[in-house]
Amino acid sequence: MLAKIDSEVVRQPDRRIRRAWYQSARADVLLEHDVGDGTFLSFEIDADGRGARRWLVSWGRGVGLRTGVVDTGEGDGLHHKASPLVIWDHAVRPDRIDAARRLVEGSAIEEGLRESILARLGS
Repeated sequence: MLAKIDSEVVRQPDRRIRRAWYQSARADVLLEHDVGDGTFLSFEIDADGRGARRWLVSWGRGVGLRTGVVDTGEGDGLHHKASPLVIWDHAVRPDRIDAARRLVEGSAIEEGLRESILARLGS
């Protein structure tokens, strides 16, 4: 179950944008909205995938919906960890959208924010 991270812990680099972070043992959701008018700006959802990769679904104003994977940089233990790297899919993958939708539907994200995310995921 996704739990909200205390807002004092979440880095807020721009005072005009408010970030909210939800986390479970296997997934993370990061939401951004405008402090002044409450406009929803973006979200990123990522969760455990296969091996050292996590699937990723992202939406942003002016960018739209994207899917991909995050290569976490984890190796076989014989090498230093590499930097994480996002690898975007050439086309939106429905299986990743479905996984993100299931994750959000079963989460404790506040109802208004949850509905905003689901609307952008096409539910």
